[in-house]
Amino acid sequence: MTLSPSKEGHSVSAQIVWAAVVLAICLAAVAIFSVSWAMGRIDDRALGEQRQTIEAALFEARARLAADQAATTVTPDEVAIETDELDRRLTTALGHDRAYILAPDGKVLRASVDGRYAGKIFTLADSFVLQPIIDRLRLRIARAAFDDPSLRSADAAGILALRTVGFADSGQGFVSIRPMDSLGDGSTSNPTDDHLLISIKLIDQTMLQDIGKQFGIANIRRVAHPNSAVWLPILNREGDILTYLAWTPSKPAQALLGEAAPALAVLLLMVGLAMAALLVWLRRTSLTMEASRAHATYFALHDPLTGLANRALFETRLKEAKDYEFLAETKVLLISVDIDRFKEINDSWGHAAGDQLLREVAKRLMIEMPEEATVARLGGDEFAIIHPGILSEGQARWICQRLIQSIRTPLTVGSDRVDVTLSLGAALEKGNEVTPEEILRRADVALYAAKLAGRDGFALYNPEMDREKRERRTLEVELRNALLTGDGLHLVYQPIYASQNGRIAGAEALIRWMHPTRGLLSPDHFIALAEECDIIDTLGEWVLREACRFAVSSDLPRIAVNVSPIQFQNARLAERILAILAETGLTPDRLEVEITEGVLLQNSSQTQETLGTLRQAGVSVALDDFGTGYASISYLRSYAVDKLKIDKSYSQLVDADPVVGHIVRLIVETARALGMSVTAEGVENRGQRRKLTSMGCTYLQGYLFARPLVPDDMRDALSRDSRDGTDQKFG
Repeated sequence: MTLSPSKEGHSVSAQIVWAAVVLAICLAAVAIFSVSWAMGRIDDRALGEQRQTIEAALFEARARLAADQAATTVTPDEVAIETDELDRRLTTALGHDRAYILAPDGKVLRASVDGRYAGKIFTLADSFVLQPIIDRLRLRIARAAFDDPSLRSADAAGILALRTVGFADSGQGFVSIRPMDSLGDGSTSNPTDDHLLISIKLIDQTMLQDIGKQFGIANIRRVAHPNSAVWLPILNREGDILTYLAWTPSKPAQALLGEAAPALAVLLLMVGLAMAALLVWLRRTSLTMEASRAHATYFALHDPLTGLANRALFETRLKEAKDYEFLAETKVLLISVDIDRFKEINDSWGHAAGDQLLREVAKRLMIEMPEEATVARLGGDEFAIIHPGILSEGQARWICQRLIQSIRTPLTVGSDRVDVTLSLGAALEKGNEVTPEEILRRADVALYAAKLAGRDGFALYNPEMDREKRERRTLEVELRNALLTGDGLHLVYQPIYASQNGRIAGAEALIRWMHPTRGLLSPDHFIALAEECDIIDTLGEWVLREACRFAVSSDLPRIAVNVSPIQFQNARLAERILAILAETGLTPDRLEVEITEGVLLQNSSQTQETLGTLRQAGVSVALDDFGTGYASISYLRSYAVDKLKIDKSYSQLVDADPVVGHIVRLIVETARALGMSVTAEGVENRGQRRKLTSMGCTYLQGYLFARPLVPDDMRDALSRDSRDGTDQKFG
């Protein structure tokens, strides 16, 4: 049978309508199912988190019960007094409900209920529950004593019984029982004779309400039988269910759906738009969760102070660096960064300023590094940089030098401008040939070498550094032994002459070390080592003591002794110097302490106090190597230095370079204006002597007059000076 065109068209229309209806119903069903599924998952996840939260809160309450017991001490006198003070301390003060003190024979010495004295018996609800637990605890203590007969009552205190129990009055709670050594009289060593402290914390509505308020969980309650999916069983040690907890679950998805209901009602009429809105909503929820996860991940992998990568992210990036892809064969550059003398800055300006300085340094390091590099803070003032894709050693050196220069511009800390320098140790290695741990070790070795070289610079690792480090460690041990035995260490003395009459005005004590295998070593070979390994104080005191003894025995007018900036970090430095003067019999006015500009740049109240104490006692202070550093006139006025020693680099050019001559003249005039004398070091010829004398230098010192002399030769020089009156070099 053939349909007419009208009927055929109607049939097709109906099919289209039905198809559209079916499609709409299917789409609506899919949408409803998808929304319901997503809501269920979100609500289930929230329910699971609430269940875990309640379990954790109960576990913490039980653990806190035992911890409170461990911190509780009770004296026999307190047990005997029938007042509520002890009962409040055993129960309400700790948030416990009941407590018992049990004698070794099982008798109740004291019962405390809700902060009140309750006699000397168990409550009816507790008796049947507690006795088996007490018996098992006594048995455990006895077995422990049997296994170790030396067990004492104090050792048994580490044994306790901690249970979740149901009481005879249908209540549930936590019970903790532990021995109380504080009530023993010490007459027995049998651990089973201990008194017992029993504490009970009920799982009552008050506790459940507190948990609900703390964690935002509504209507937590006990129920005899669960009648929904929202429940949590309370189990005892044997796995028996004591009761159930139920609560009103939060349903974030349903709440969100309720807020969006008007919009969804309209969107359901337009299935396509509804599905799109649902996808947008799901996408938004996913993005929110991803953002939260990314936020948490960021703080887990970054330093909170500077925002740089922390050690965990640094180690990951270092392992990944070996797989860095580039057009040519490349290496991994690892740079260990250390802020020079950061501790001094931190001590001088405070920790807040130190933190600000770390942030400023981190910011400059980040600015200098490209996107593929990782800048990390490993702790304190230690930074590290991973830079993959390095083509050559020259490129690595250029990067290190750029980092050094980036910090040399003074940083602003608070209202002050601080000069900061960096020491860098770099290792340039093929990532597939050297392990990450070895690359880091090599960078640290290079950093060590950079510090030894004087800081404010960098060193690129080479295998020779490992040998040098081992040798330096050996030298440290030998130096310590030399200090202990006195073998090899000795002083030489370089005379200092008055410029006008040529008489010996004093001498500078210089240490030497006759090493058993390396021969004679000058201070440059071991003073920095002594500072680094914290024996500079011992070495400095040895030098001072020997120099003072020589000055006393030789009638030397004045002895000058160098003091390291590291020694000024010792608050007792002035006290030790004055004690050595008293020990050796040298008057303070015959001692001159030579310091470097590094001491003044510390600018600390402790340094000022130390120098002030010495000068008040009569010891004079000389600033050595003046003109080579950064000491300003304000520093000289603040510290009231007695003498300036012009560095030999100026003295040796004073008669050859007019500019140097002008600088020296200004130094002398500045010293004269500040009431200081001036010593010119490194004088090597008569022209220099005449020029420096004419400029007004008070004292002269150098090879023109004498090299450093051993004690006997120094005594001869003093004898000749006393006999002849004027040194022939001045004739």
